[in-house]
Amino acid sequence: MTPSYRTAARQVGVIGAGAMGSGIAFAYALAGRQVTLYSRSGRSQVTRLATQLTRLGVPGAEATLRRITHTDRLATAVAGADHLVEAVPENLEIKQEIIAELDSLAAPDVLIGSTTTALPVTGIAAKATHRDRILATHFYLPAHLVPLVDIVPGEDTAPEAVTAAREIIEGLGKTAGVFGWDAPGTIGPRLQTALLGEAFRIVAEGVAEPELVDLVLSKGIGSRFGVTGIFDRLDMAGLDTVTAILERQGKPVPPALSELVGAGHLGMKSGRGFYDWSGGRAEALDDALARHLLASPAPAEPAEVVLGPGVLAPFLEAAREEYLACTPEEPPSCFAVLVGRAEGGRYTVERIAFGRNVRSSDEVAAEEYEQTIVPCFGAAYRNSRRGFWCDSKDLLRITRDAEDDDLEVLGSIHLHPDWHQIGPPGERGMRISENPTPMDSYVLQQTGWPVNMICYFEGHAGGQIGYTLGAWTATPDSPALRITQVLPTR
Repeated sequence: MTPSYRTAARQVGVIGAGAMGSGIAFAYALAGRQVTLYSRSGRSQVTRLATQLTRLGVPGAEATLRRITHTDRLATAVAGADHLVEAVPENLEIKQEIIAELDSLAAPDVLIGSTTTALPVTGIAAKATHRDRILATHFYLPAHLVPLVDIVPGEDTAPEAVTAAREIIEGLGKTAGVFGWDAPGTIGPRLQTALLGEAFRIVAEGVAEPELVDLVLSKGIGSRFGVTGIFDRLDMAGLDTVTAILERQGKPVPPALSELVGAGHLGMKSGRGFYDWSGGRAEALDDALARHLLASPAPAEPAEVVLGPGVLAPFLEAAREEYLACTPEEPPSCFAVLVGRAEGGRYTVERIAFGRNVRSSDEVAAEEYEQTIVPCFGAAYRNSRRGFWCDSKDLLRITRDAEDDDLEVLGSIHLHPDWHQIGPPGERGMRISENPTPMDSYVLQQTGWPVNMICYFEGHAGGQIGYTLGAWTATPDSPALRITQVLPTR
């Protein structure tokens, strides 16, 4: 009898609520599924994911969050589930025990997917009874955003289970990469491991610093990977050219490459290489790559931020009050969201809106800040007033109010104090200005907002307070934006 498995996956149980499990739960919830997320502590990172998407202006994040239910009871996660995903740590014994328990609890037509990266599926399923419905569904971090999911069967996985898993994954709007056999590590992790080794060698040999390696990957090689992979890039370059380069570098030429070159199959220019380039395929790929690289061209002129008459007055007043009342231990904290219109490289701010700092009201956000910001930028950032993350509910409210007025959220503005004068004695040497600190740059990049302003306050003799404004984009190199303030008419 041919086995049959559920493919609708209206209710999904995700076991494990770390970075991977939380992202997978969010991916299913984004696709409209009801998700029960199991963790022993009952905590996860899904709130952070919803906050991020709301901050980036993605609609529906709050509704997505409501589709996820947390539980610390495994049986609750399994009850009523049409599909189960195991996302516990990469430990064979732990995965075997969890998979076996899921197998004993779940209905026999429910697929069980493991998120393993390097362990064999056959070994993971070894203690289960119904091994025919167990396979790997390997997501890539961040799981709710990366469009590819690897599907890897074990030795005992039924072909029908692979077909059903593919239908479930494609139902999420993702692409399924289906493997024909149990391949520990799959393609992505193996390629990343090879790239990691070469990156370390380049740095160790003194060829380049880590920053330059990352720049080449992100702005050079990586900029093309949204459209092309390895083998079609080789065909585009010319296989004879690639062979010559390898020989000049003293590196072995793979047999598959030698065979193609020996047969006169040199890639695009000969019409055949690893791929058949007939029928207009070469032109189609060239056009697709050009469209991809032209999608976000750099502006010829610096982008401009236009501030309407008095638009920053509420922020400046609030910032001044904070500045006057602060102490070295309790630095001034003032943040607002910029709302207006974007036209090409011109951003017109028409109003501001205040929001609460989620660090003081959400334990998950506070813990994430502790785990991400503090290790990178120092223990001083344990002070909840140093650094601001806007509460997702406030940001959602601000976004909806903006949309009602046919406006959009452009970015944020936050206060920098003259730390060399009012900071703790041990930090008086810090010269903070309207320029982003390393921590600012990191946070700005996470927002993805096109406009991020910094208002630098400095006290002067006689109790006078002056301020200077700076504006920056959310890209890694954070280029400055030109600011134009429109004066009120008389």
